[in-house]
Amino acid sequence: MAKLNRKQIQDRAREILEAESGGIRWGEILKLIHGPDPETPPNSIHGAIQVLFQSSDDIVKVARGTYQLAKYVDADAADAVAADEAIATVPIGNATAGATGTLTEQDFYASFAEWLVENDEATVAEPLGGSSLGGKWGTPDVLGVMKPRAQDIFRFEPQIIAAEIKATPSQPVVAFGQAVAYRLFSHKSYIVVPRTTSSDDMSRLKSLCSIHGVGLVTFLLDKDAPDYLVVILPALASPDMFYVNTMLERLKSSEPKLLNKLF
Repeated sequence: MAKLNRKQIQDRAREILEAESGGIRWGEILKLIHGPDPETPPNSIHGAIQVLFQSSDDIVKVARGTYQLAKYVDADAADAVAADEAIATVPIGNATAGATGTLTEQDFYASFAEWLVENDEATVAEPLGGSSLGGKWGTPDVLGVMKPRAQDIFRFEPQIIAAEIKATPSQPVVAFGQAVAYRLFSHKSYIVVPRTTSSDDMSRLKSLCSIHGVGLVTFLLDKDAPDYLVVILPALASPDMFYVNTMLERLKSSEPKLLNKLF
């Protein structure tokens, strides 16, 4: 067993990341490199990995102390979007008698963004959706910001508002899980579901939203008149600044104009 040099350490780290498609913690990488070659000083391993992670665009810090190859992050995002698209289409005939064609979740993004602004829940709000922010639960359907206006006497820190919209009444659990995940980087999070959601599912949603501080809004499956109605108001929470900055960095990379408009 020989002492590894910097390049060998970094090559070993890349091999580990390649094998761990779901990501791996920093400490585990150190153990996996040091274990087979104990003559290599831990500090040398630490320094070599730090340089590698700071200089490589294809290695992403997906959570505190956890790293993943960018290609796997992109694959996770693509799978999440594909899953959403598979359940995002509802026959209009089920919602509006006599109509034909299809109705999608995207049809409600803009109107809910307008609703947030009209109801003073956000100063500015925009549809987002897709995989702009990456990750399985990283991209809200609507992202808004409440910030002080020029005429406001009391100046306050901007608040981020996120919303998850589900046009399929049978998907409340999926929507709730995503809305809760958005609380990592938002001050307020909403779940928006059709008014045709079953009474049993709606009762569970009301209880879960009350417990976890998620806002609950219902709407009609009518693109022209969705009639958004608040059932549970969201609780104001302090997001995790690590995830706030991660979200903003991803938004800057994918939608720089939108970032400027929101912030």
